[in-house]
Amino acid sequence: MQTQSLAASCRHSFPSYEPVPHLALGPANLRILIVNEDMRSADSLKLTLHELGYFTTFTAYSARRALVAVSDFSPAVALLDLELPDMSGYQLARKLRSHLQGCVRRIPLLAIAERLVSTDAALTRAAGFIGCLTKPVLPLELNRMLRQLQ
Repeated sequence: MQTQSLAASCRHSFPSYEPVPHLALGPANLRILIVNEDMRSADSLKLTLHELGYFTTFTAYSARRALVAVSDFSPAVALLDLELPDMSGYQLARKLRSHLQGCVRRIPLLAIAERLVSTDAALTRAAGFIGCLTKPVLPLELNRMLRQLQ
């Protein structure tokens, strides 16, 4: 399994807000699929997840790679960028929802959007997403959505 990581010297800075209480951190074994073609954005999201206590992640840099990896990785949740180079996040969601394996069809999907416009909420629900986050993804909001799945 191929994994991607940030250089050890890279540090991610968060906006100022109250620190995340240790008890609010998610389980280290929640399997999270990240689908984003931008390596820096994907690695930043992965680092954010690690800082929140989610350590089992797999990054796919295209929708096609995500479709190949989803069966082997068996994620508990997938974070899909809505703007992918080979198909939209909506198209990928539809493919996942119509997958041959029932466990893949039931994976909770969270959309990651550049900006949220009023039509996005209806489109994401129609495509089978359980929620939509905007970039930059705020750690507390991401953690809140992931905690709702447990």
